[in-house]
Amino acid sequence: MRLVLDPDPILKQRAEDWDFAVDGNAEQLEADMIQLMKTFNGRGLAGNQVGLLKRVFTIKLKDNSEPFAMFNPQIISQSEDLQNNEEGCLSFPDLWLDVKRPKEIEATYLDKHGNECKIKLSGIDARCFLHELDHLNGVVFTEKVSQMKLILARKKQRKNKW
Repeated sequence: MRLVLDPDPILKQRAEDWDFAVDGNAEQLEADMIQLMKTFNGRGLAGNQVGLLKRVFTIKLKDNSEPFAMFNPQIISQSEDLQNNEEGCLSFPDLWLDVKRPKEIEATYLDKHGNECKIKLSGIDARCFLHELDHLNGVVFTEKVSQMKLILARKKQRKNKW
């Protein structure tokens, strides 16, 4: 398993639902994705980012619990209150953008055993969930900001590399 970097086209492709009957070992996939996410010090990692067009991502919540995978995640509701905060992405090393997202969400997902789960998230956890869900929909965070903000952030990214 490897980390897919921009501008790989798989990052802009929509992922298909995970089918527990045919798509393989969900527990092993979760373990492998968590290991890769930890290697790169990430808070989340979507299937697209490892070359897998399946609706799964791993997430590390701020409560210090162990990271886990969410299969076929869906938003049930989200707050109208938006929050603008800085985001980064493992597939876009050293690129940081201020992205506006809902402060709170409620979602459902399947765990690695196929059990349906419901979760309420707020703050950084909601932001991470939404960022990873965007990946599964073929949307990258650079599409969430103006062209001017992206140009300025890319200049800063290049400057920091030197």
